[in-house]
Amino acid sequence: TGNVSWLEKEGYAGQELNWVIFRCADAMLERNPSLLCQLKGMNGEAPEFSAVKWENLDWVVDNVWKNKVRPYQVLRDASRRIIKQWDERCKAIDFTGQWARDSSRSIGVVEGLVSRGIGDEKAMEKATEPYIQFWKRATTDDREWVVTTYEADGTKPKRELHYPLGHFEEAYEGKSTLFGGNDGGVVSRHCFYLAESDSDDKIAHVTFSETPRGEELAARYMKNGELILRRTFWHSWGSNKVESTEVFTRC
Repeated sequence: TGNVSWLEKEGYAGQELNWVIFRCADAMLERNPSLLCQLKGMNGEAPEFSAVKWENLDWVVDNVWKNKVRPYQVLRDASRRIIKQWDERCKAIDFTGQWARDSSRSIGVVEGLVSRGIGDEKAMEKATEPYIQFWKRATTDDREWVVTTYEADGTKPKRELHYPLGHFEEAYEGKSTLFGGNDGGVVSRHCFYLAESDSDDKIAHVTFSETPRGEELAARYMKNGELILRRTFWHSWGSNKVESTEVFTRC
């Protein structure tokens, strides 16, 4: 018919797709890939795309234009082995058990608390008080964790939180050292795994949090049988980042 192009007559859908598979190794881009993408049209052309986001390959196959579905099916099928290997590596990380912070080995924790608007004396007190957590795997997914944090006495549970993969919201009550405020609130958070060269497993569990005081990236990983917590904080009233490292040992 007159609506059929020469490409379709020759058996083409209009493009040749060549897939190269990469894994994102940047926490900010894992959360928001649009930070790296320029969607404006070039040379006066109208933009072809309006947004960029990560999406499950099954969803892509189910929603892509039907004339292009086959190449995306090939991509999905070819990626399954790689995705499975990554998921198995994430499951192999073992945070299970009770952990206590060794404050004598902390780096930059006082400075990190001060950057959140806490006074010097209070920051020193918080940085050196007992910090004990109990980690167990979630029953829904071996890559997810349920963490119980204890009061400063180390025995009374303070809160229990499920860290699911992907986006979630955490409601908190009262005053929060990390989140800010005195009357509680809701914090937007996002969990995922990233490559980490300093880790024994070469992988870290990452939690990104948007708080009233700013944005925080918390990477946790195993090194020499210890749990390392590295925080990076960008406060809401400036662009400078503050980094800190805490070491936890099983107890």
